[in-house]
Amino acid sequence: MSQQELAELCELSVDQIANIECGKNFASETTIAMLAAAFGMGNDHQKLFDYSENDAFIKSGGMKWRASGKPSVLRVHNRKVDVAIPKSQHPRKKS
Repeated sequence: MSQQELAELCELSVDQIANIECGKNFASETTIAMLAAAFGMGNDHQKLFDYSENDAFIKSGGMKWRASGKPSVLRVHNRKVDVAIPKSQHPRKKS
């Protein structure tokens, strides 16, 4: 399914779908419900977060690098919060 098709099913913009997909935006409960419905999951929203059958995702390290729990630096600039992870702490980069 393309981002355009998903956006139309959820009545969201393609930019919103892209930002959620890339982790730039968080999805509200309403958006999660719309995504689950678009993927034919009905009210079972938890299936959106079940990666147990996604072998490629699991082999790539799954959520380990996304939620490493390592400290980060927060900066606020023009009402936007930037998170900076030093290269030495970034799980994908080896120093």
